[in-house]
Amino acid sequence: MIERFLTYLRCELNYSAHTVRAYEHDLLLLARFLNGEEATEFDPAAVTLSDLRAWISEQASRGLTARTLRRRTLAARTLFHFLRRAGLLERNPAADLPLPRLPAPLPAFVREEDIERILDEQTLDTECFEEVRDRFIIEFLYSTGLRRAELLSLRDADVDTSKGEVKVTGKRNKQRLVPLPPELCEHVERYRRLRDARFAEATEAFLLADSGRAMNNEALSRIVKIQLSSANVSRKTPHVLRHTFATAMVRHEARLDSVKELLGHSSLATTQIYTHLSFRELQQNYQLAHPRAAKK
Repeated sequence: MIERFLTYLRCELNYSAHTVRAYEHDLLLLARFLNGEEATEFDPAAVTLSDLRAWISEQASRGLTARTLRRRTLAARTLFHFLRRAGLLERNPAADLPLPRLPAPLPAFVREEDIERILDEQTLDTECFEEVRDRFIIEFLYSTGLRRAELLSLRDADVDTSKGEVKVTGKRNKQRLVPLPPELCEHVERYRRLRDARFAEATEAFLLADSGRAMNNEALSRIVKIQLSSANVSRKTPHVLRHTFATAMVRHEARLDSVKELLGHSSLATTQIYTHLSFRELQQNYQLAHPRAAKK
């Protein structure tokens, strides 16, 4: 029965050899759980939902990861679905077997001391448009938390330094106002002065590439990657700076609903990931510092 199922995976579903081997191993473990350590098969008609729940519970007690438990659950569910469709079973005992949830990956962010060092090292004592713009992009993303697409779609009229705010058009064309701190307003005006001196022709776009046209996604990503080259972070993208903005806000005790509005999230649940980031850092500090935590 198991061999017929594995053939189905290989020939009809085109599963990789690695996945087929993994499913074979998982179902062998199920057979041993049901019929003893020497078993290589089991009677699918005799299996109940309670049996499958007990198996997954027993596997979880071994300290397996959620990803492994999920795969073993999928192996059982796919097997019984196949047998039911092939007319070999009257009922599917795995139909209501829940899939273990995978933990949501925490977003990468630049540590506060790293981003401040990067900004402090890159002084603005230059009249080079490209150098000022590239450093300004990092400061702007870090100070506002804008998405990549939101920054690229900004019109010059959207950035109002007299009011200290930027009008952002986010997902589903939802608009929000994000404040600009005074120092950033000064840097906006410096960027604009050099931009307008470099490119005489007026443009609606706020952020310009070396060609004088509106900057595109590829150019922005390249600039951010270069500017963050010295940062100790796995990914060096504009979205990492958005995570860095939000993490800094939560770390400095900003209200979560305020962070939600600044980021343009539709749900507070989306914003709550940043409380997990702060708590993870708190846990790490505790493990390093508290004498009882360090005890073996």
